[in-house]
Amino acid sequence: MRDVDLSVVTFRPETDLLASLLGSLAEASGTLRLHLLVQDNSPEPEHVESIRAMPELATGAFASVDVRRSGENLGFGRGHNANARRGQSPWLLVINQDCIVEPGALERLVEAAAADDARVAAWEMRQIPYEHPKAYDPATLDSPWASGAATLFRRGAYDAVGGFDEAIFMYGEDVDLSWRLRARGWRVTYQPRCAVVHRTYREAGEVKPLQVFGGVQTNLCLRMRYGGPARIAQGITMLAAEILSPRSFPGRRRGLALAGLKAIARAPRFLLSRVAPTKDFRPQFTGWGYETRREGAFHEFRSRREHPDEPRPKVSILIRTVNRTAWLREALASCANQTWENLEVVVVEDGEPASRAVIDSFRGRLDIRYEATGASGGRSRAGNRALALATGEWMNFLDDDDLLFADHVEVLVGAALAAGAKGAYGLAWETKIVVHDRAAAEYEETMHATIHRQPFDRITLWHHNYLPIQAVLFHRSLYERHGGFAEDMDQLEDWNLWTRYTLEDDFVLVEKTTSKYRVPAETRGAAERQALLDAAYADALERQRKLRITSSPRDLSDMADAYVRSQALMMLTRQDVKRFVLGNRLLGPLAAWRKPVVEWLRRWRLIK
Repeated sequence: MRDVDLSVVTFRPETDLLASLLGSLAEASGTLRLHLLVQDNSPEPEHVESIRAMPELATGAFASVDVRRSGENLGFGRGHNANARRGQSPWLLVINQDCIVEPGALERLVEAAAADDARVAAWEMRQIPYEHPKAYDPATLDSPWASGAATLFRRGAYDAVGGFDEAIFMYGEDVDLSWRLRARGWRVTYQPRCAVVHRTYREAGEVKPLQVFGGVQTNLCLRMRYGGPARIAQGITMLAAEILSPRSFPGRRRGLALAGLKAIARAPRFLLSRVAPTKDFRPQFTGWGYETRREGAFHEFRSRREHPDEPRPKVSILIRTVNRTAWLREALASCANQTWENLEVVVVEDGEPASRAVIDSFRGRLDIRYEATGASGGRSRAGNRALALATGEWMNFLDDDDLLFADHVEVLVGAALAAGAKGAYGLAWETKIVVHDRAAAEYEETMHATIHRQPFDRITLWHHNYLPIQAVLFHRSLYERHGGFAEDMDQLEDWNLWTRYTLEDDFVLVEKTTSKYRVPAETRGAAERQALLDAAYADALERQRKLRITSSPRDLSDMADAYVRSQALMMLTRQDVKRFVLGNRLLGPLAAWRKPVVEWLRRWRLIK
């Protein structure tokens, strides 16, 4: 059995919620030796006594229990560091007092950590109902940073960097720890198949003042430690703009000003402990955040503990490939990381079985079927063979050079079932890449962009394809009714397929980024790709002319109205702009300069 230290920092905890956390942790005691460490930061002594008296601690589920009182509010990082100093296990789970671990998640988390690369220092658990929207690598699961709400640390790595920085009271200390680990050569990962329920928001989009103030203060401090003068100046400018912007909650301006002053007071500590970027680590400041974010932050996920009997139909992921083993390996890894476990993957190779070794390496992680055609028959024929081999109730194509984020299948199945639709599609990133070694799939991502966010509309789909192939999940009955790809098409075959599948059935859009497809960043490669698509466009349109739809005049009128609305542009009048400028505390003062600037430009004949 493996020993795991469980570090919980409490502050005036809700007894029932803490009991739920302890009970959910104790469930893993059959396979793990759990050492519970609690540091109570509550100012009142009765809280630590009530924790010690909790019946969950007397069940024998924990190999050892150590509950101590701080006597003052030490803050998040200092509290966990105090726990860590008392522990000796090779694994340290840092978890919030208001989390509840999903069944089997802790066992799976420790098992994954024990089998992982020795360079991995942290394994972050997924939070539900709202998953943090930061992007991670769908294949390797590498993440820019790990949340302190629920993360397992390798003890040696945690100790090597000194744990949390105790100068950060709360908010952002997990980013700092993650970045110090990465700067020392460690990896930080996200584990989407290991979840905790963490109801940190009472409602979607909730603004929490303490989080705003603490986040701003820490962001400024981290700019001093990890960024140069430009990043520090950018942060100060952002703070000034925030203070001048309209007040969104009482005390906002005062709280922001105090956050800025506290950051300045701590400047010497952070400036004198600067951390330089490395080949594998480069800090990212995105506004007040520290990462590229996927859209759909408040898409709600349901707990399996709370909804154990929800239907979980089988899904088939269909991959067409042709001797691109390194790319295929990444695509398969993104399938193996899916949170939807009733999953099969069907791989059809258009030609000789060059990918068999890659397929075999995933047999312990995936329910996988593989077939090589022997002779090349084209992408569409390979896709049709995959459709014929699939046994799932739902299907999803994945090109061998595209990737699915781990929640892709879960999000789309849930949306389709909730809407009673035969198909669902999510937002997808068009990811520009510079390829350094095509055979080894060594590349650099230079930009992510959401090109399509079109709500389902038939007329728009008849005009152009807004459904990237990997973004769409569809019911197998559509294949049984309409067939597969047109095998004489080698480009835009998916557009033709979606047009036929939606002649009578609607699809539903989920505004959450769940996949990404890669395109060349170089001008020449992009032009060649576009030329192939342009050449196939006329043929695809001609095929659509042969399709027929039975509909009423009312339905056609509704479709036309929906098309017009989807294509409409928002028009702004001069008066709209004037109201915006004069009503904004930051832009308003600039309006006073309008007349003299215009007169100067006219005098020099730069404008009429």
